[in-house]
Amino acid sequence: MIKRAEKKDYERVVEYLDYEGSINTTLLAHIEKYGFEKDFQDVWLYKDESGNTLAVLMRHFNSLYIYSKGFLYDLEELGSFISFIGADIIAGKLDILSEISLDLNGVVLEPSCHMIHRDINKLVECEEVTRADLEDCKELAELIYSIPEFARFYNNEGEIERGIRRRIELGICRYFVLKKDGLIVSQAYTTIESSKYATIGGVVTRPEFRNQGLASLVVSCICRDLYDSNKIPNLFYSNEEAGSVYEKLGFIPAGDYGMLLSYKYKI
Repeated sequence: MIKRAEKKDYERVVEYLDYEGSINTTLLAHIEKYGFEKDFQDVWLYKDESGNTLAVLMRHFNSLYIYSKGFLYDLEELGSFISFIGADIIAGKLDILSEISLDLNGVVLEPSCHMIHRDINKLVECEEVTRADLEDCKELAELIYSIPEFARFYNNEGEIERGIRRRIELGICRYFVLKKDGLIVSQAYTTIESSKYATIGGVVTRPEFRNQGLASLVVSCICRDLYDSNKIPNLFYSNEEAGSVYEKLGFIPAGDYGMLLSYKYKI
């Protein structure tokens, strides 16, 4: 049975998601900020006949997020419900998405690995890395738009720049950069932050400056800044080389994740 969550369910939903809080940073952040009563966001509870919660689902604009503590054996109702929602992006644990994808048309499954940071002693120091400011927005957007994996979710570079500017002005995400002769050569930022966790993304280094360990410096600095805010860093990766870099910085694997994407986002 799938039932829309109400105000009275708030603590139950947050407690359920916090069981694996880092992998649910996006759900927790949006629920903490917007609750259950916004027209662009809906939250549902998927329960069994005894009323036990089997999964939490959240629609945020055109994205749907699914979380379950365990494997769901009966996915017929859930699959039908997801088809009805018609989201362009469906994110969740890989095992659930793999099963759901069999009943959905026009989507492609992209797997990734979730990692959570556990060893602050492995982070490296670098005084060259600084927090980005509003003057950096255009260059940050150019870097992000240069990566097809990121660019596919935006209409143009200007859209990215406006989003970065807004997030910096509101202080809801943190952007860190490493510059050489005034040029941003490597950058990373938090894509979303809840009260306890923060997801790092947008790790980009210009091609001519790669293989110099610059991304490690930027990620280390953003991790330290998050710890100063009493937040635990986490991230997702789909590139084994990147995964090795993150492990050296103290990240550990925390589960297989994935996205079911509309074909319009396929690279």
